[in-house]
Amino acid sequence: MSAHLLHGDFFRFLDALAAGEGEAWDLYCKRYLGPNRSVLEAWWEQCLGLPTAAWADRVRRVRVEEYGLLRDIVGATDLRAVAETTLDRCGDILPLSPQPEVYFLVGFFSPDGFTFRPKGEWAVGVGLERLRSSSIIPLLLSHEYAHCYRRRLGHPRCLGERLVAEGFAVALTARAFPERSEAEHLLMRPGQAAVMREYEGQLWRRVRPHIDSDEEIASALFTSGRPQDGGLPSRAGVYLGWRLVAEFMSRRDADFNASAESVVAAAQSALG
Repeated sequence: MSAHLLHGDFFRFLDALAAGEGEAWDLYCKRYLGPNRSVLEAWWEQCLGLPTAAWADRVRRVRVEEYGLLRDIVGATDLRAVAETTLDRCGDILPLSPQPEVYFLVGFFSPDGFTFRPKGEWAVGVGLERLRSSSIIPLLLSHEYAHCYRRRLGHPRCLGERLVAEGFAVALTARAFPERSEAEHLLMRPGQAAVMREYEGQLWRRVRPHIDSDEEIASALFTSGRPQDGGLPSRAGVYLGWRLVAEFMSRRDADFNASAESVVAAAQSALG
């Protein structure tokens, strides 16, 4: 595993912009995009899919002063050590060979954690732009490590498989960091997780009719956002997937390391 720290080049772009060395997009291309083009273009195309004009427009609206907290956080955090320790924990539970590469970058609109393929292999990305504390980074890394494992089994094809993929990622995080709370494993606020528990039955009734849907937008809304017709809290699919995988593993007393692939397959079949 290698951790790639792209954010240093982003800060060099900010410094050049603050010093009045040129136009924002030109400086961005020279200081940040140019030295990291293959990774940043893969992130933009695979995670966002927006036209390059939108990218340039967002860069031109950058406000240097908005990144002071981020500088402080990453300046006080050994990101390489965090990545190495986290992936070693995950690898002890669920070996992956080779371990995924990790890329720390500062983007726009990007997920806090994501999987992508910058160089042919599935890798883990962390979008630092909304970071408010370094404590979440190990949880993001372990969650995306599990997604890298799942992606090597093939791409989730429908909402049901996406739910299981999310639940599997939460399950690995819970194994890797048992000292953290369930809400943290879910990457949710405590109140958000409490609402999910209270209304779990209603959530399942809303989601089940869409279990076989292979529409990318519908699946993404249930797992990552809020369905357009309302009635479901944000990230409800992540919670439901976690409950599904956790229940399956408790019934089977499953060994995560030895049977991860069968856990994924069996949890998916339970949705049928």
